[in-house]
Amino acid sequence: MHDASIGEGERLVEQRNLRTMTGDDLYGLKLVSEPQFAPDGASIAYVVTTIEREHNDYRSSIYVTTTDGKQRRLTRADAKDGAPRWSPNGEWIAFTSNRSGKGQVWLLPAAGGEATQLTSLSEGAGSVAWLPDSSGMIVVSKSTEAGEQEAKDAAANGGKKDEKSDVRRITHIRYRFDGMGYLDHKAENLWRVSIADGAAKQLTTVDAQNQDPVVSPDGAWIAFVSDRTDDREVRPASEIWVVGVDGRNERCLFGGELSNIESPSWSPDSQSVAAVGNRLGNRSGVHVHAWLLPLDGSEPKNLTDGYDRSISDAGMSDVYASSVTRLNWAPDGSSLYIPVADSGSTNVQRIDTATGEVSAVTRGARRVSAASLSADGKQIAYVSGHATNPGDLYIANADGSGERQLTSVNADFLGGIALSEPEEFTVKSQSGDRDVHAWVLKPPSFDPSKKYPLILEIHGGPAGMYSNAMMHEFQLLAARGYVVVYSNPRGSSGYGEDFLSCNRANWGEGDMPDVMAAFEHIAGQDYIDQNRLGVTGGSYGGYLTLWIIGHTDRFQAAVTQRCVSNFYSFYGTSDIGFTFGEDQFGGLPWSDRDLLMKHSPITYVDKMVTPLLITHAEEDWRCPIEQGEQVFVSLKRLGRDVEMVRFSGEGHNLSRTGKPENRKSRLDAIIGWFDSHL
Repeated sequence: MHDASIGEGERLVEQRNLRTMTGDDLYGLKLVSEPQFAPDGASIAYVVTTIEREHNDYRSSIYVTTTDGKQRRLTRADAKDGAPRWSPNGEWIAFTSNRSGKGQVWLLPAAGGEATQLTSLSEGAGSVAWLPDSSGMIVVSKSTEAGEQEAKDAAANGGKKDEKSDVRRITHIRYRFDGMGYLDHKAENLWRVSIADGAAKQLTTVDAQNQDPVVSPDGAWIAFVSDRTDDREVRPASEIWVVGVDGRNERCLFGGELSNIESPSWSPDSQSVAAVGNRLGNRSGVHVHAWLLPLDGSEPKNLTDGYDRSISDAGMSDVYASSVTRLNWAPDGSSLYIPVADSGSTNVQRIDTATGEVSAVTRGARRVSAASLSADGKQIAYVSGHATNPGDLYIANADGSGERQLTSVNADFLGGIALSEPEEFTVKSQSGDRDVHAWVLKPPSFDPSKKYPLILEIHGGPAGMYSNAMMHEFQLLAARGYVVVYSNPRGSSGYGEDFLSCNRANWGEGDMPDVMAAFEHIAGQDYIDQNRLGVTGGSYGGYLTLWIIGHTDRFQAAVTQRCVSNFYSFYGTSDIGFTFGEDQFGGLPWSDRDLLMKHSPITYVDKMVTPLLITHAEEDWRCPIEQGEQVFVSLKRLGRDVEMVRFSGEGHNLSRTGKPENRKSRLDAIIGWFDSHL
């Protein structure tokens, strides 16, 4: 018999013998990424990443499936194998792996067999681009031919090296970067590698970062991303360059100090390069477009100038492996295919290369994070996820018809867990000038006759986008009995460039009314307990969490994660502070202190009475931990209810790519704070 107090949702969960999600379920998830069609279009290589409890890290392997769903695993090394690339003749799959220490390129027979290490460059190698005749490939490495000779000489002398000092002499304004630590300022250059014997020849020698090479179909040219601008240390740009496969005749196709372009892709006739970017500098809050760059040096063409969406995937999730936004050419050159974020979903779009017209290929509430078009242009493979599934491999006809799911990597695991489906809604901002797109996620056993605590979640960026993608954190909160509301306030991607940019120089004042409108819409429902209201967010969301509790006492508990609290100190401590701050506020600490402090939550710290937990990573160079420390010390001095949880050895992306144990500890801390205060 059932207890009379059990709601219909609880009965459903019980009848299906399902359990609710836990923090430990992070270890059970598998993440699909990087689909790559074989040249004959009959098979697709892809990567499956696992989150390892035993090793406290991530491992990934290469898989292949036929288009009718027959799958096999190609690599089984206890390592990170990724970025599979078929040779043009279909005989080999090259991939990158850390199984020998530093990342190197490995070769695997497509028919099956053991992988062999191809490159042994002392600084490692990556970014594989095959030559059309399959005789070799172009790779990227920090190695130099002089350095390789030095390494050989050192090995011949017993491998002795000079001892390194712990003292650092800093001479560059950009001297450390989040996720990378202190920079060595070594240039990355292109190398040509033979698959016959692994012989490697350096092609470019410029003191710059040369990345993401692609070889033209006729085998004559390599297109790649570089920054050769004079002011690149202070104001980094990204340009598209080409060089002959013999390392000669370098020239720029799209460049200059305001260039911001990436992901080159050659046209089938080798006469132009498609890429995504803009000529507005390295700014946030502006759209990137699809461009055609003629090889002959004539004027580049902005294909999507009239399309009011950014040609990118801005979707956010805490359980995905990677997002790859690269233009895929149809074999006749008539169109390009790419995932594009729009109104909370990311779907594959087709761009007509003659007219720039954009049309949908895939549709629906989902997040497509990568796509690959078959060589004959008839099929497209893509990784697609949604609110209750991190993602699987799908295939469809090039027009989107005939969609079929090829993998179900999480079916057995997630099939035993009660998950919640979010409900979408739109609400008018409290400022009255914008519509705000939002979602509410209720507990799996939701009973409308009961009262529930409510958590407002705020995304980072600000130019990110909450999407129809799985968020383990949200599902975990719902499983604990919380209702979760989340939205895309002004500054978010996917709703047009005006919406994306209108928050510039107006943080806190413009966006708080948006998220509070979504929050109050749900808080006003009969099933919400008005005495148990919480707010949290990370990065920009951590900023807005602090801003909110400095301007209202509406909440009974708050958690700020990897926050920004002081734009004055952020300028000189963040790895992007001296560019991002100027971009967002147009201000400098020595001339615009009042403006920066007006929009800094630390200015209003004496108004913060909401019990606050601060979580921060000690090696977060994007939003340095001193941003959280300022708030903690100030609130402690004011006698407020505040605690701080610090994670050593972690960076800004702790919640997505941090050590699994620390990710779980972070979730435990957040839930523990809300449980104890709500």
